[in-house]
Amino acid sequence: MTQTATTHDAGPHDAEGWKLHDDGTRVHRYSCTIHDGQDCDGHCGPAPAGPAEETAAPQPDVTIVSVGRLHDGNEGEWADVLQRATIALDLRRHFRDPHAISADLHQLTAHDQVVRDTVMDTPGVREVLAATALQVLGYLAGPTAAPLTVVTQCAGGRHRAATTAMALCAVVAGDVEQAAAYGLADAARQFTGRDLVVDLVHRDLAKDVVDR
Repeated sequence: MTQTATTHDAGPHDAEGWKLHDDGTRVHRYSCTIHDGQDCDGHCGPAPAGPAEETAAPQPDVTIVSVGRLHDGNEGEWADVLQRATIALDLRRHFRDPHAISADLHQLTAHDQVVRDTVMDTPGVREVLAATALQVLGYLAGPTAAPLTVVTQCAGGRHRAATTAMALCAVVAGDVEQAAAYGLADAARQFTGRDLVVDLVHRDLAKDVVDR
């Protein structure tokens, strides 16, 4: 009969994972009817690792977060991300909002190719992102290792900020093929072989269009 994990796994274990009796001898996980727990062939083995003992997912070296400043009043995990940012790009004044360029783009987002093309074809955007990639490299070269947070900002968070965050993610991850789709293959080549863990977060991409 298999014992419950709660009943069996409570109490002391030795270095190999076996539960111990009070006298220090090993407790088998199962009541073995073949050899009564003696000279077990392996199926009685040590207790399996619990959730807390499982290998944790690697922490990101770089987290890239896109935000829409019109949503700054909302609560959530990333509400204060600008206060935590290592690098913050404000795209609102220098790069025209696709929302204002064409009514056809109002309900679209950076998940749509036409939006990504419109943002990336804006003069200066690729240069700013290539320079940002150099900033990331500079921080990574510093003598103290620490995670970086890069924030891209626009008005609604659906077009400029999200597109540039996607592009930066491809660059910093060293994904030359994906970065080439944004015209940033050369920037991405600087990151190949670094094996950085990069997280991409869109704080406001899925939110409703803000009337303005």
